[in-house]
Amino acid sequence: MNENIDRSVWINYFDEFTRRNHSRRTRLEVFGENGAQVEECGLPFAGINLERGNGAPAIEIMLGNYDPAQPRHLTHVVENVRNIAPKRGLDGRDEALAIVDAQGETSLLRFEPKPGEWSFCKSPFSFLSSITPPPPVDG
Repeated sequence: MNENIDRSVWINYFDEFTRRNHSRRTRLEVFGENGAQVEECGLPFAGINLERGNGAPAIEIMLGNYDPAQPRHLTHVVENVRNIAPKRGLDGRDEALAIVDAQGETSLLRFEPKPGEWSFCKSPFSFLSSITPPPPVDG
């Protein structure tokens, strides 16, 4: 990750982060004592919110689509947040956001490529099968 965001600006940072990334496809993974766990893959980003509750900050990551035929939603809550660290691409666009809690567990929100681009959500076999084989060599 590139840097940690100072806690004093989290609310403003999350407002801007939500505005910049609303509706982008996501992948949410949690890294902790049970190893790496994929929470979801492919839902659009709806927003991120800071809850201050009883002194220990909590962050809510809201994901979901608004398709009435197949509504899917997920709210992932990280309690006792210690720090957040964004990762930006060379073009300055947000690629990921790591949120670390007091126990050291990391929730990693990544933004997936646009449909048609290679994605970790897809099976590597579907990626390989999408590659056009070279033409046969006459001989």
